[in-house]
Amino acid sequence: MLQNNRNRIRERNSGQKPQSAPLTMQTRKSTWSAAANDAIHPSQRRRLNVRVISGIVTLVLSLMAAGFTFLPLFRVDTPSVTGSEQVNIQEVTYYTGIRSLPLYMVDPQSLREILLKRYPEARDVKIMVELPNKVDIRLEQRIAIVEWDFGGNKFWLDEEGTVMKDMTTAENMIYVLANSFPGAKNRNDRKLPTHFSKKMMKSILEINKVKPAGKTLYFTFDNGYGWMTDQEYTLWFGVDDTDLTEKLAMADSMNKYFKDNEILPEMLSLEFTRAPYYRYAE
Repeated sequence: MLQNNRNRIRERNSGQKPQSAPLTMQTRKSTWSAAANDAIHPSQRRRLNVRVISGIVTLVLSLMAAGFTFLPLFRVDTPSVTGSEQVNIQEVTYYTGIRSLPLYMVDPQSLREILLKRYPEARDVKIMVELPNKVDIRLEQRIAIVEWDFGGNKFWLDEEGTVMKDMTTAENMIYVLANSFPGAKNRNDRKLPTHFSKKMMKSILEINKVKPAGKTLYFTFDNGYGWMTDQEYTLWFGVDDTDLTEKLAMADSMNKYFKDNEILPEMLSLEFTRAPYYRYAE
């Protein structure tokens, strides 16, 4: 009987299947596999975040660039121009080529150079660009101090000697009646210079200072600067103010000589102080 009980226990034990151990092994295996294969290193997460942010920024910038380029709101219509009454806004728009141009493509320095070349009467040009499509052009106008009447074809000079066809005049402007200009190649040279040198401007100013009040300052190709004297002959000093003080003293001396000898000349040239000459009226 005892033997039968032992056989029953063996049969019962041999028929049972181990449950806890396999379940435990399966759980450990699953947990280990996830830790080894699915975890992401922090540096990889940072790289992933940078790429996402970079992509978003690139997309936003691309959309903004497209908007600035194609939307009418950001394209220049007509610039505002201040500082000069002689400048035509439509002309400025044409020469600068900024009409319908996207605002971000407007180059102030390039526009400044174009306008200074086109309008020599402008001393300086300042350009302000503001969103969404505003371009403000401010011209600093040159002030003319000399009016050069070139046989009815007038031009003007500022204190720096810039030749201008349009002008804003100053008070007590110097008027010169001329048939030529300093530096002309011959009597028929009509090609005006773009600029008078500092020496040329100094000569005009210095000779004008000693010109008698009410007299017109002349300039000719043959004789340079001069004016009509009260004795009704033309007094010439040459093309510049060289030895001007000495020439003025000589002019007084020659005028006394003419009066004492009852000479009525048509002209007196003191261009060369060592060889003054005068001419009778024909």
